[in-house]
Amino acid sequence: MGFFDKVFKSDKEKKEKKEGSKAAEFTPVVTTTDDVPKTLQETALKYGISSQTLDIRIINYKTYIKMDSKETEWIEVEGNDWEKFNKPEILLNPNFVVKQDYEIEIHKYRDEPWMRDLILHIASNKEKNRIVCTLKSGSIIKDTEDLGAKLKNLIHKKMVRARVLIGLWDLDIEKRLDELVAKAKVQGQHILTEDFKFDAAVCFASQPSVDDALIYHYKLKDENAEQGDRIDYSKRGFIQAVEKGEVIIEYVKAKPGTPGRNCAGEFIPVENPKESHKPEFRVSENIETEETESSILYRARRGGYVVFKENIYDIREEMELEEVSFKKTGSIDAGVETEVKLHVNETDSMKEAIGTGVEVEATEVKVEGNVGASASITAEEVVIGGQTHQTSRIVADHAKVNVLRGYLKTKEIAEVTRIEGGIVEAKEAKVSQMIGGEVKAMKVEVELLGSNAKIYAVSGIEIGKMVGENNRLIIDASEIEAYHNEILSLEEEIEELEKKLEKLREKLREREELKNKSESAVQTLKEKILQDKKRCIKPRPAFIAKIKQFQKLHEEIAKAKEEIVAVENRLEEIRSRLLAYQEMIIHATVVNRGEWKEYTTVQYRLLYPQITLEYTPTPGLSNQEIYLKKIDEEHYEIAVREAGEQ
Repeated sequence: MGFFDKVFKSDKEKKEKKEGSKAAEFTPVVTTTDDVPKTLQETALKYGISSQTLDIRIINYKTYIKMDSKETEWIEVEGNDWEKFNKPEILLNPNFVVKQDYEIEIHKYRDEPWMRDLILHIASNKEKNRIVCTLKSGSIIKDTEDLGAKLKNLIHKKMVRARVLIGLWDLDIEKRLDELVAKAKVQGQHILTEDFKFDAAVCFASQPSVDDALIYHYKLKDENAEQGDRIDYSKRGFIQAVEKGEVIIEYVKAKPGTPGRNCAGEFIPVENPKESHKPEFRVSENIETEETESSILYRARRGGYVVFKENIYDIREEMELEEVSFKKTGSIDAGVETEVKLHVNETDSMKEAIGTGVEVEATEVKVEGNVGASASITAEEVVIGGQTHQTSRIVADHAKVNVLRGYLKTKEIAEVTRIEGGIVEAKEAKVSQMIGGEVKAMKVEVELLGSNAKIYAVSGIEIGKMVGENNRLIIDASEIEAYHNEILSLEEEIEELEKKLEKLREKLREREELKNKSESAVQTLKEKILQDKKRCIKPRPAFIAKIKQFQKLHEEIAKAKEEIVAVENRLEEIRSRLLAYQEMIIHATVVNRGEWKEYTTVQYRLLYPQITLEYTPTPGLSNQEIYLKKIDEEHYEIAVREAGEQ
């Protein structure tokens, strides 16, 4: 510690000692005031001490009102008369005024034992219309005479020192403290393990005015979807699509607020609402208006995209564009359910009608030209007049594509003029020409088949003419997405059930062997127990225990048999479901109306048991139908007949 530190510390100690000495000499003062904090400060200055060393005792208090602030005389409110004025119609009148005078004794602060370990705070919200009392965790509530009253007085003292009126809007403070007082009385003291909070007083909160507003919900959809995600700058809201019944615009009417009054008795005014967004536009018959007291809703009568032209809002279905590209439109996310029909007119074979990396989603999409790299189209109906890039992706209910080099998936029929290395997944696929690529569908028809193609089907494959080599024609339900997951799940469950059944049967065998070995011995024990009973001899505990073990063994055998039956039934059920898929495979046919070419392979992949039957057609033979011929209940072989024969 340096020299100056010693000097300053010494001065500080002298000052504190001097103030403490003055506080110790302070004589209690009784006074009446309407501002306790101010009076305490003035008293402290007068005696040259800190106001923090002073405390008060509330001797009495009186409440006064004016029905009009311009009046000169205050009216004293006595006892229960306050309830006549404690009403919204009076308190929320700005001309009404209320105050309190407090007769207090100012004395030096005394460290009373009952409140030595008590940490009690009061706090308010911004408007001061709600006063919250908190007894902090760790506080010790010590039993003392009139503890409840003392705690209430302590709260009231803190309230008046915070310029809060007392006894007017109090929420039965004593009742809230009863539980703590009772615990302290029983235990001698009660330690709070967590904060104990309650409302000490509540008056009238103000309600702010609501300014009018015009909300364009159809524009906000994309913004809301992007919140929390990385912003996709390719989606610039070129089309604002809506569904039938959707609110597209909302006018929120201006609403006057409600004034309040706080627990200090102060009136809380509110500003008048601003009205600057009243709708001046009109709407077409495709938009209905719904008006309530608080708003006007503009709701779509049909799905489509929103158009604003000549001060009129309308909803249209069809939109024609020259091209969809990152530069001109960005991605278009109209939504499949919105009834938006998009027609892209670019036909130049050297250009892209749907540009690189662009995403398009609408109810119908018709593209006259080409679809670029990494482009994506999602719709109920899709028509592509040009060719698709090998990295493009199309998902639809129905689709017609001229030249497919990318990926196409449909819920129903996929029609492709020419597949050039592309992939098709559909319920039914109809292909005019196929060079390479892959098709997976319940049923596949190819008019002209080139080389290096893979075709997977469930109910059948039909080839009009085969002109290429090295093609694989496969009947396999597990390769079709609609069935794949369920078949995989069924196969896994069969494997698990068979393992479980094997363990249960092994357990049953062990228990039955043990039962057979123990049966004669247990019978002998039973006979000995009967003999002992006849002689009035109490059965030996060891004999009884052995018989109980044997009975338990019987119960375990019965339970194991029940479990085996349950597993066998479940296994039969799962096998039946798997065999239902196999039934489709068994009745599937592969037809080639033209000639077979070199290195063509036909496969049937059975599900239960898992067996692959393979056949290599003889090149040069034509108009053949390949099918499965039943050998016995469990075995089949591939057979060939002339197409059209039964």
